[in-house]
Amino acid sequence: MVDCITLTVPANEGALMVVRLTAAGVAARSELDLETMEDVKTAVYEACYAMTMQKFTPEWLAIRFAPGKDFAVDIRALGAWTETGGREPDLALCRAVLSTMIPHVRVDMDGPRICGIELRR
Repeated sequence: MVDCITLTVPANEGALMVVRLTAAGVAARSELDLETMEDVKTAVYEACYAMTMQKFTPEWLAIRFAPGKDFAVDIRALGAWTETGGREPDLALCRAVLSTMIPHVRVDMDGPRICGIELRR
């Protein structure tokens, strides 16, 4: 069994490669097959991207990986919110895109902002 791993990064596009690489490493330690590993790292990247490109962006993203057979990822907004001029999140599109890669997706909203996304295999 692998312990949970938590990563906190600035909520900007520049930090997303670190998130993607971490997701790949954690998925590999979970002994997932190659296709599932690709789905996990892409879904985590897309979820974080959705949270960083919305009209209101948090200061930080906290990503908690729970590796293992029932791989799960919980992404939460932290810190102050800033209006960035992005777009209002399309909740249906966000869920649809993520659901093509991960079977269980939950998107938490706080008014017009995505404040959390949970992904579970």
